[in-house]
Amino acid sequence: MSGKPLNPTGLDFTPSIHNDTYDFINPTRVDLSNRAVLITGASKGIGRATALSYARAGASYIAIAARSSLDSLEGELEEAAKKAGRASPKVLALQQDVTDNASVEKTVEDVEEIFGRLDIVISNAGYLEPFKPFLESKPEDWKRSYEVNVFGVYHVARAFIPLLLKTENGLKQIITITSIGAHNIVPGGSGYLSAKLAVLRFTDFIGVENPGIVTYGVHPGGVLTDLARAIGEKNMHLLIDQPELAADSLVWLTSERREWLNGRYISVTWDMEELLQKRQEIEEQNLLKVRMAVGTA
Repeated sequence: MSGKPLNPTGLDFTPSIHNDTYDFINPTRVDLSNRAVLITGASKGIGRATALSYARAGASYIAIAARSSLDSLEGELEEAAKKAGRASPKVLALQQDVTDNASVEKTVEDVEEIFGRLDIVISNAGYLEPFKPFLESKPEDWKRSYEVNVFGVYHVARAFIPLLLKTENGLKQIITITSIGAHNIVPGGSGYLSAKLAVLRFTDFIGVENPGIVTYGVHPGGVLTDLARAIGEKNMHLLIDQPELAADSLVWLTSERREWLNGRYISVTWDMEELLQKRQEIEEQNLLKVRMAVGTA
């Protein structure tokens, strides 16, 4: 490791940083045939792009879940698979509100009944309250960040992990979506960013309490989505990453089980080939985990 100090948010953890997809993570380079994936928050933005990337990777079963309409996405998934030279996936569109545990549990029943298996869960549904000092915030907005970003992730993990574990020869992976802002203080973002920090710690619990499950907390980059506009004009310069970078990175990460990354934080802006080269360093120093740094006597 060089003597150059790293950014405390992990921004420059790998020498190369990406804002758009690149060849190493191209989904057509992996084969996810006979695999089943569920993506929450799939109707737009990163979730939608991720579903399309799994179609290009040849996933045989793709469950897309959201509160809003998914009608147009079903046809787009078939077209994406066809253009990539893959078989058409079996697509299951689910109306789901991650803040409603009964709604989430109903979708588990649907996935198990129709697919009979589940290999990968991308817990992507999220909410971003308008950025403002918390004394000026609306309690319902601040609370909503925790309802969706923390309790929603909890509901999805609690409901779907049993199906992941019972799937024969399954990949048994669940990805939570966090934020680089979980490692930083950005005035105005107290609800969203503290919720994303909680997601990172919960992700660690997922791995520790469920032997056999592989889980990562992933920062999807700064993507200009409808949701992200809530950060305000003065922070818009941070939204420079393309949704395909997150989508293709998630496919690459879940294309095989990477136990050495279990419970760790990963940013899609890192170069994934360079991340592989840092495996020994990560394991020996137990890097990419949330913990308090204390001085030595």
